Parts: sequence; C-alpha cells; structure tokens
Amino acid sequence: MQLLLLVIGFGTVLAGYVHPEQIHLSWTEEINQMRVTWVTYLNVPAQAAYRPILCGNVPTPSNFTLINGETKKFHEGSHFWEYQHIHTAVFNNLDSNCWYEYKVKNLGVWSKTYMFNGRTPDTNATFRDVNNPFSLVIFGDWGTGPNGQYTKHLLGEETLTRDYLGILHMGDIGYNLDSDDGKVGDTYLNMVESIAATYPYMTLPGNHEKANNFTHYKARFNMPNNGANQGTNYFYSFNLGPAHFIMYNTNPYFDDMNTTADADLETQWIANDLALANKQRDIRPWIITLAHHPLYCSQDWSNEDSIEDCGEQPAVLKPIFEDLFYSNSVDLALQAHVHIYERDAPIYKNETIPSQYDSQNMHINPNAPVYIVGGAAGNRLGTNVPASKTPQPWARFLSNDYGYGRLTVFNKTHMLWEQFSVLQLTEIDYVWIIKDQARYKPVLLN
Repeated sequence: MQLLLLVIGFGTVLAGYVHPEQIHLSWTEEINQMRVTWVTYLNVPAQAAYRPILCGNVPTPSNFTLINGETKKFHEGSHFWEYQHIHTAVFNNLDSNCWYEYKVKNLGVWSKTYMFNGRTPDTNATFRDVNNPFSLVIFGDWGTGPNGQYTKHLLGEETLTRDYLGILHMGDIGYNLDSDDGKVGDTYLNMVESIAATYPYMTLPGNHEKANNFTHYKARFNMPNNGANQGTNYFYSFNLGPAHFIMYNTNPYFDDMNTTADADLETQWIANDLALANKQRDIRPWIITLAHHPLYCSQDWSNEDSIEDCGEQPAVLKPIFEDLFYSNSVDLALQAHVHIYERDAPIYKNETIPSQYDSQNMHINPNAPVYIVGGAAGNRLGTNVPASKTPQPWARFLSNDYGYGRLTVFNKTHMLWEQFSVLQLTEIDYVWIIKDQARYKPVLLN
C-alpha cells in the first residue's frame, strides 16, 4: 500500500513538472500561420495538435494534425535549479474562413483544448479581407496584482462573447516578468492563458522588461521576425485588411534602459517600413503605430512622474518620430507607460491640427496623427498616476479608471476606438476616425 501511494505521489509530482502551462498564441511573419508557445519545468518531448472546425459546410475532420514542437532551455531565476523549458509549434496552412481547435502535450500530458480564428495578417503586398471588419483589444501596463484582476474579469467575460481578432499589449507585462526569480512572469502568463491561448497575444517591450537586457521578454514571447529585429521580438509590423500596424520599441532611445538594442537600426527600419506602407496606401489607407512610451500626454506640473513621463521622455522621442509620422500620414498613434487613459486631438508640433470636421467624438479627414494613451490595464504599483489637473488644449478625454481599448477597423474609410472602464464595467469614451483620402493634407503652422 505504501509503495502504491509512493508511486501515485511521484506520478502526481512528475505530471506537475510536465503539464503544459503559460500557453499563448502569436502571429508569425508568414501568412496563414499561428505559433503556440508554452512551458514545462522538465525537458520532455513537445507536440501540438490542431484541426479546422466551423468551416461553413465543410465537415470537421475526425483526426487532429499532430506536429512536433521545438524547445529551448531558459534560466529564469538566480538559482542553478530554476530552469524552465519553453516550447513552440507552428500551425500551417490556415484557412481564414475557419476556426481551429488545438491542444499541446508533453510526455503524454495534454493541455485543455482551445480555439482560435484562422484569419492571419497578410504579408508584403498580398491583399485579403478588405471588406471584412475586425476588432483588436489594445492596452499597456497590465500586472498580476489586485488592480490587474479587474481587467482580467471584464476582458475574460467580453472575449467569451465578442469576436476579437487579436490582443496587442504595449509593454510593461506582469510587473515584472523577472521578479521573484521569474515566478511573477509565470503567474502572469498563467493568469492570461485563457485569453492569450485563444487570441494572438502580440507584445512589445516596456521599461519594466529591461532587467538583464530584456532577457525574460525575449525568451517568453515569439513575435514576427523581420530580419532587422534579429529575433528579439522588439519591433515588427503586420497588415490586417485595409490597415498597417507598426509595433516599435522606444526603450533604446533612453540612456537608462540597460539594452544593447540598436536605436539607429530600428529608426531606419521604421522609416523603411513607413515608406513601403505608403506605396500600398491605395489598398491599405490606414497606418497605426503602437509603442510603450508616449510622444504626447498631458503633463501635470505638480507630479514628478508626470513631468518625466509626459514632459522629459516625450522630449527625447518627438525629434526622432514626430516628423517621420507626420510626413508619412500616420493616422493613429497608440501609447502606454502612463497609468491613465487619455485621448488627444490630431497633433503636430504641440498644436491641435484641424480636420475637415472635428467634434468631441469624431474626426473627418484628420490632418495629423490622433494620439491615445492606454496604459491603465492595472498593475502592482497600486494606483494610477493621476490624470493632469491642467490638461493641454489638445486633450479631449482623460480618465484614471483602469481599463483597455478596442479598435475596430470597419473598412478603408471608417475606424472606431472605444475605451472601457473595468471599474464601471462600461464604455467611457470613443472616437470615430473617418476619411476618404489615403494621406492627409499638410498644414502650414505659424
């Protein structure tokens, strides 16, 4: 009897070390692909299985396609025994008209079964789904503490009923991935698994990922490789229907970010990417940028954090990016870092730029980028940085509530941004961006 209990106990412990956890999806640099990433604490063979379902009148295959995964060993803590094994597998030949169900396994131990949408980004000049609207969840600065649970609850409920295409996280992930010898990162990725295993979870690094040259960020996430980023997950772009998205890394532009990333290389890549996107403006008129540190947010002169985040740091970034974005007619610049929500008017050189028509919740044919700060998903630091008591003239809406945004691209002319408060459990702000011209008309400033 004692031997049986010992065997059962050993089997239970072993299963815990080989059970897949921290499962999350991401798009790759190739069309019709999805990557799944997961973790075990023993180095055991990894496999994934998937099959198409909900493909109209096409019957669901009875068998899953089984593929082998790749594994890398990651030293996540300061002690010699604190290793985890990060596995990845790529699902190929996806059909954008289908949903897929999948599961992963290690040493015969299967995960639960998840589903994802087969629609993936286009590459190069490929043009698909122009008239097929899509929505993305977008936020920054989300952690594991009590404040992060509000977002987990509402977003978890909403993703059960809404057909999102993906989730874009603009840095500061988990607070911090490396803390407590990596256990905080493990806790965070397990916390978001139900969401991140169902929707592509696309990330970029914030300042809270900087420990050991962003080691945890680079190891735990797998973003599209564009050659210039050298597989670091730092910056990349992708096309979805009539929109081009650029996710870039602001950290190397600051001296205290402890990174070997090459700022000049990234700046040149962004310039080249914008130039290519503008050559395709007839089929993809929308250009949307996402970054962690903001170029614009309202400074509160009574708050030291606000002076740094909305004054000193933007003063570093604006000379690098503002003219680049303006000359390339960027439509929407999404930002995080400041733990508030702020939506601004179209801005250039710190001035409000009139559109063909402007109202509180609408810009028709804007003539400069619309800037939005969405760094309020909730983190362990306790409370949000208060919104400025003296917002700048170009500020249109500010809130201290924790929450996240939803961007819906309807077609080549209409795009909608909505902000949700996870405290009030409702939408608190929105703005329509509408245009019938691919590029805006330059405005001469006095």
